[in-house]
Amino acid sequence: MQNYCFFFIPANFLVFFFKKFLINFAYQNSPGIQFFPTDITINKLRKENNRHSKLTLLLAVMLTSLAGVLICGCSTGIEGTKRIRMSKDDMKLLVKTDEQNLASSISGTPLSQWKQGKEFIATSDRSLYVFEPSDMGSEQGDIKGDTLRFSGIENVKTPDLKEECVILFVNGNRPLRYRTGKTEAEAMAEIYSSKLPLLSDIELIDRWREKITGMTLWTRSNLWYDTNGNRTGGLKFEKVTVEDVLPTTGDFPMKVKIKDGNGKEAYMNMNYTSDLADSRDFAALFYLDDPKKKYPQISDEIWNLIKQSRIGLGMTKEECRLSLGNPDELDAGHNTSHTMDIWQYTNGTYLIFSDGILTRFRQ
Repeated sequence: MQNYCFFFIPANFLVFFFKKFLINFAYQNSPGIQFFPTDITINKLRKENNRHSKLTLLLAVMLTSLAGVLICGCSTGIEGTKRIRMSKDDMKLLVKTDEQNLASSISGTPLSQWKQGKEFIATSDRSLYVFEPSDMGSEQGDIKGDTLRFSGIENVKTPDLKEECVILFVNGNRPLRYRTGKTEAEAMAEIYSSKLPLLSDIELIDRWREKITGMTLWTRSNLWYDTNGNRTGGLKFEKVTVEDVLPTTGDFPMKVKIKDGNGKEAYMNMNYTSDLADSRDFAALFYLDDPKKKYPQISDEIWNLIKQSRIGLGMTKEECRLSLGNPDELDAGHNTSHTMDIWQYTNGTYLIFSDGILTRFRQ
């Protein structure tokens, strides 16, 4: 799988003579400068006061260094290949899908557009640690599931006498203060309702509910949960109907209630966007159309493996991507006769392709 090539002419030998050639050439072609013999040193050259000669010398040294790099490095193995050249098919897969376009049409609102009374759900007792320590009081830890309401902003002086914008909330009669670490102008433009840690934006969840409730979708993930938050038997590429979108009190801001063709109800936890720590956003959970119709060339045997998130020898990169998702790392190269690709996933799974066909893997 690896193939390396070596130069048998010592690289230092070639660089030495190439340097002498460049320096001689530089000074022979510099007007008004006396020609120096080939054994001249850099220190002697630096004594010249002519500005043109200094610039020419600098160019010669730069070209010499570049030549040394080009001469000394040569490898055609995968491990030595730093540049990844993606195929046209791979590039197509980077284009936004219809699911991603739908998700990007529903986004959080900037602080500048918040109205007094805007509501958030505290998803965890840890939500209290988002606010100033003085807000904890004797009720520390008792906040999960509470509704917090935005009440305004104020500017405070920091110890270094800079101004900082503080977002004010109330939990019942209890005031809470969120330090932004930004000026008012920065906070107004950069703080979004979807980016507040451990808080769910109720207005944003309502917009998701209006958008997708009643839609027929196909699941992209088998991470289905029951009403108690426990994993239940789920399937990828299963046709389902969306019944509701609800806030959660867990690691995700909302959950989508679904029902399959057999009447089984379940929930799928979902993020607002894919730029959070766990990118379980809409596009990672659902298809808008039956995916099997998009891939008529995939046999039923391979499709059954894909539905189970499994892979097998002989599968294409497209089939493996459907089964496991996009790899976390890609390496590309070639041996004497084949183009090689290595896909790696954070869970330890790796795949090796030869000319686009899976030839080795660990799952």
